[in-house]
Amino acid sequence: MKGSIPKGLYRLALRAFGVLPRGARRAIIRSIAPSWTAGALAIIERDDGRWLLVRPAYRKGWALPGGLLNKGEHPEAGVRRELREELGLNVIITGKPWVIFDAGLRRIDVVFRSTPVPGFDPDSVKVNSAELLDAKWVDPDNPPFLEGEAQDVLVLRRRVVEGGDSVLVI
Repeated sequence: MKGSIPKGLYRLALRAFGVLPRGARRAIIRSIAPSWTAGALAIIERDDGRWLLVRPAYRKGWALPGGLLNKGEHPEAGVRRELREELGLNVIITGKPWVIFDAGLRRIDVVFRSTPVPGFDPDSVKVNSAELLDAKWVDPDNPPFLEGEAQDVLVLRRRVVEGGDSVLVI
């Protein structure tokens, strides 16, 4: 769908979608999507420990880069596709993925820990998509206002650091 709509019009539609009440946004997504949505997100950590966050056009806060999976798409392939499309970024996946299962939202997110490929200058990341307004590197212990799945990932991170499970059921 993204490719068939001019970038400016697509961004305007995303912003309009973002001001709708949360329930209305969910109803729209559920009317055009399967009964459950599956997404893939990336924790992209650079050498100094900072994480890359993005500011989606359809949200007020910051989020982890990634997005919804295409039908039949493997989560790792999906997160790699989203990172290339939206940020022009290639990563190395490190460790096993984390999973967030949100029954209330009927959403499953697979969260991949990753690093930029060797030789890539992390400060050169720039937004290449109408879906995103900005991208920046942040201290994960002192993030800006986070929305949605990014908040859940920080909860999951604390759990994993404390020796707990890498699956968060909400």
